Amino acid sequence: MKKLLIIPLILLIFSSIALAENELITNINDISKEIEAGAAAEYTINITNPRDTRDVFRITYNDLDVYPFSDFVRNIVFEPSQLKLGIGESGIIKVILKTVDTAPQDKGYEMPLTVASLTNPEILEEFILKTYVVSPEDVVLIFPEIPNEMIPGEEYKIKLRFKNRGNVALENYEILVSSDLPQFQKNFIVSFGPKEEIVEIISLKTGENLRAGDYVVNVKVYDSRSKTKGSYSSAFTITKNENVEEIADKEGRFLKKVHTITKTNKGNVRDEMEIVADVNFFSRIFSKAEPEPSVRKGNYVWQFTLEPGDEFVAVYTTNYRPVFFGLLIIILATFGMMHLIDKSVIIKKRMYKIRRTPDGLSELKILIHLKNGNSKPIKNVSIMDVLPNTMASTEEFGTLKPTKVQQGTRGRRFIWEIGELAPQEERILSYKITSKVKLIGETRLPPTVVQFTSAKGKFISEHSASIVLEHGPKVHQNKSL
Repeated sequence: MKKLLIIPLILLIFSSIALAENELITNINDISKEIEAGAAAEYTINITNPRDTRDVFRITYNDLDVYPFSDFVRNIVFEPSQLKLGIGESGIIKVILKTVDTAPQDKGYEMPLTVASLTNPEILEEFILKTYVVSPEDVVLIFPEIPNEMIPGEEYKIKLRFKNRGNVALENYEILVSSDLPQFQKNFIVSFGPKEEIVEIISLKTGENLRAGDYVVNVKVYDSRSKTKGSYSSAFTITKNENVEEIADKEGRFLKKVHTITKTNKGNVRDEMEIVADVNFFSRIFSKAEPEPSVRKGNYVWQFTLEPGDEFVAVYTTNYRPVFFGLLIIILATFGMMHLIDKSVIIKKRMYKIRRTPDGLSELKILIHLKNGNSKPIKNVSIMDVLPNTMASTEEFGTLKPTKVQQGTRGRRFIWEIGELAPQEERILSYKITSKVKLIGETRLPPTVVQFTSAKGKFISEHSASIVLEHGPKVHQNKSL
């Protein structure tokens, strides 16, 4: 009975030894299993000879698993095509799996292969190569670290990570960073090794008055043929920053004040603003404002809108100078007139037309008015009046005849020696004249001169205005001094 049990046990042991001798030891190493359509995936197959004798091994596949029966594999190449191994020896066969150009993207594929002994076909092992066909735009993965919100005026370090997802080197790839913000733009060239990751830091600082809102950023990766190999698009928000600065300035001068109020929007949002200046009714009469304000409850009011970065300046000037100088001129003019009226001696000369003779000659009357407007008497007073040669005296004088009559080359001179004239005392002299010829155009009668000695002993000479006689009914008298 025991002998019958030992025989099956011995057969089982020999059977296990035989199976162990036929078992291949195979390891798969993928070099580049993530590829684009049309590219080649590479693998290395490590094979160990399990037999106690030298052997030759090769890898085979089913023809129905390649083009035109497959939409994924175009052909497969083995390097070397077969492998000679000694007892327990290991070797490597490189497998190059060329894909179809039109292979569907973003999809995983499996390719069954068999490694077998050429001397003993029963010694074999089946295995599967897994390959993933990526989109051409996803060869380079982009991982940006961009804050969702940014405060205007602050500086940020934006970190961009780029990773080559394939096992093939990528040479001279262009990376373009573009955004609505001119500060967030960059263009540079990089090269990737297989599976390599590259980090780029961009410093970003915006102005304080950058408009609040959402901004878009785009990151593109292009190969040397300007084909897109990676892309990323996102948005971030610039937060609101309400910051309106006001500066009030007052400049005071003589009877004049200039008020300047300036508001500047240093934030990044549009703001409706108002400036109110307390100006009473009396001051508004003498004030001028720019730009033109409205008046509300006795105050100047400016209403306006400030865009980010804008400035509004309101100026109002209160000026009392015109009133002051106007009153000053009135006062000075009054004093001047009083001085003219109350000056020491006033002499006036007037002419009246009496009649015209049948021969066309004119008969006139000359009236001379003298007044001592001083508070003290004047002495040695004498009045002189010249009658041109074109005129003749009728020898008709008023209450006082001339003391002297002198004949000169230009005419006759009448002299009245009055002597002393008391304060506010007046004298009126008159005489009649006729024209010697018919007058044409205008004839000027010279002014009358008065000479006297003041109370301080100073010799003074004053004269009246001259008189212009025009041909016709009108007579003009120049303004008295």
